[in-house]
Amino acid sequence: MNKLLIFIIFLFPTFSIADSVERVYVCGNDVGIKMKDTGYVVARQSQLGEKRVDRILSVALTLVSTQRQTGFFDAGTPGYWCGISDARPITALGINK
Repeated sequence: MNKLLIFIIFLFPTFSIADSVERVYVCGNDVGIKMKDTGYVVARQSQLGEKRVDRILSVALTLVSTQRQTGFFDAGTPGYWCGISDARPITALGINK
């Protein structure tokens, strides 16, 4: 059981729940989101596609306007994005109900 748990931790090392969105940025075709605890995360259209990035933008703007907390999002390894050196790529963003 412990080996399975360790494997799952290494397989999914960074995911977060219950963070707050402070600001939403658009740079080119990508969407950057400033989280209260996590820092900057970015949804890149080149990796996700236009529809998925549009959905993440919609969820992020909803979270900013309602001040609700995030549900699941998976922050990857930090990298450079539009002048921000520690932006983490994401592939999903949800709303905590």
